[in-house]
Amino acid sequence: MSTTTPTLLSRYARLPQLAGPTYLPLTALGRLPITMVPLAVLALVTAASGSVAVGGLASAAAAVGEAVGVPVVGWFADRRGQRTVLLTVVLLHLLALAGLFTALATAGTPVVLAAAAGVGFTLPSVGGFSRARWLRMARDPHDVTTALAAEGTIDEATFILGPALVGAVGVLGSPAAALLTSAGLTTVFVSAFALHRTHRHTAPLPHDDRRAAGRVPWVVAVPVLGMLCLGTVFGATQTGVTAAAETVGSASLGSLVYAVSAIGSTVTTLCLVLLPARFTLRARWAVCGLGLLAGAVAMALAADRLVPLTVAVLFLGLFVGPALVTVNTLAARLAPAGRGAFLMALLNSGVVLGVATGASAGGALAEHHGPAWGFAVVAAAGALLAATAAVAPVRGLRR
Repeated sequence: MSTTTPTLLSRYARLPQLAGPTYLPLTALGRLPITMVPLAVLALVTAASGSVAVGGLASAAAAVGEAVGVPVVGWFADRRGQRTVLLTVVLLHLLALAGLFTALATAGTPVVLAAAAGVGFTLPSVGGFSRARWLRMARDPHDVTTALAAEGTIDEATFILGPALVGAVGVLGSPAAALLTSAGLTTVFVSAFALHRTHRHTAPLPHDDRRAAGRVPWVVAVPVLGMLCLGTVFGATQTGVTAAAETVGSASLGSLVYAVSAIGSTVTTLCLVLLPARFTLRARWAVCGLGLLAGAVAMALAADRLVPLTVAVLFLGLFVGPALVTVNTLAARLAPAGRGAFLMALLNSGVVLGVATGASAGGALAEHHGPAWGFAVVAAAGALLAATAAVAPVRGLRR
């Protein structure tokens, strides 16, 4: 015990030394908007149109826009540098938000949906850009692994805090206030992240170096598929837990139960850096997939009892963070020099599309056949993730 704790602390103490003491808090605050916008758009459009269906379509349009836009922005960032691209995207995002408010006041549903897609398309992905910076800042593979573990933990926290902030502002103010809060966070913290001194590590490579670096290899499709599976787990778990909570009389309890997954995930993610090297990325990938499958079975068996379901969700969370870090780590080692932002953006798009897939499929099954069937989507995604480990591209990885 006395040797483990200092080792763990010393690993994470390296990160402020590399990036500065304000870097991690800045990235955490800067990625809150990307967790707030889909829910804020849903609430705003529903309130303005009087239709939950239109609100849901607008939220889906924003998610699709994000899935398409994030890789496009990442592609430009690799070629132009993060600072210029991020500051431009912040401005475009504010204009897109103004367009959405204008469309709600003056236009019909098709225009509103197009405006919502524009809001998603211009959402800056601070998490992906931050991971890309670590690939340049951290020369030691152990530092990269530690940084990605910290990034995964921050993601977990923001995906809980972001929706909670939307709910709190919406209750105290209005749905419009929630979206405006997201706009304020984007303006202040994404801009500050863009200007942070670490942006110098992501200056575009000279033209000759970019040509020598080569293209992103096609095998990154496997990590993207892995992220699609994880996003499906997120979406289907959220809808399944909400449906289960509704059967006991309070759908709002679903958010609290789902938040429990972050507890187990945070613990295992932070401790992931202590795993021995002989526990390979492929083995970790497979174990995480099987763990998610087991968690899905446990949730299905406990779907009609809230306390056992909470325990099952906690168990599922033990494998969520490590799975995210494992897939990100493998993908990072595949990234050619100067292609990190684009590759990390592709992974983000996989998660976004997975959440939409899991939420829609899991929600439909839960509504028509009961919450336990909603968790069948989680089980399928976990099984596919475990199977994907067999083809995970671990040979020839950069060290």
